[in-house]
Amino acid sequence: MTKHFIYLLILALVISCGQNNNQQQEKGNSASDSLAVVNDPKNNLNIQTNSFSEIDSSGVLMFPLSMGETEREGGSLSYKEMPNHGYWNIIFYNSKTKEYYLLSERKMIVGNYDYKFGSDDNDNISQTTNHIFYTVRTDDFNKDKKLTDQDPQYLFISDKFGNNFRQISPTNYNLNNWRYIKSSDKVIMTVGKDSDNNLEFDNSDEITTFEIELDKGTEAKEVFGDDFKNKLKILFDRDWKRLKK
Repeated sequence: MTKHFIYLLILALVISCGQNNNQQQEKGNSASDSLAVVNDPKNNLNIQTNSFSEIDSSGVLMFPLSMGETEREGGSLSYKEMPNHGYWNIIFYNSKTKEYYLLSERKMIVGNYDYKFGSDDNDNISQTTNHIFYTVRTDDFNKDKKLTDQDPQYLFISDKFGNNFRQISPTNYNLNNWRYIKSSDKVIMTVGKDSDNNLEFDNSDEITTFEIELDKGTEAKEVFGDDFKNKLKILFDRDWKRLKK
């Protein structure tokens, strides 16, 4: 009888110690989780939807996204500073169906967006084209681990619901100017090439012309062929070469 009592007492002590250890472990895990939440830099981010516009009275709204960050104790920040004149994404919201989604989940800086005929401010808004046009930076061309004005700007399009988002200007060429030609359903664009391979787009680099047919899903093609460009160089060389003194 005594042995049986001692056995039960030992068993109760073992169970009690196990419960205490589990409670202490749970408290420790809870404290660690709370500390992780406090230290998570994402908790200092402040989503900013400053403005929005409606697309063609369709009920579909575009919210360009900025992001603020609350400074941590000591004034430190965890995230890179965004350009003042760009957005890191765009939310599309269908006010009729209450559906909402992002333009894309890729890393990018959206400069301008519209459904205009071209890049000039005086171009008329098109109420008939089925596309939205965007100027976007996606490539860290100069390898400085940032997306800035020093990186190439590309021309992208989507449909008027923000779907089928794709690049239509050539990669590694900096978009200079563009225009939608309604009669041919083409976009004509002038783009700069880093001709001297110095990882910069400057005034001495080549600026060439590309075109793309929007609804055929093809890639942009250069308008003026090599033979014609060589002819231009020959003519310039003939008429404008510096004379030796």
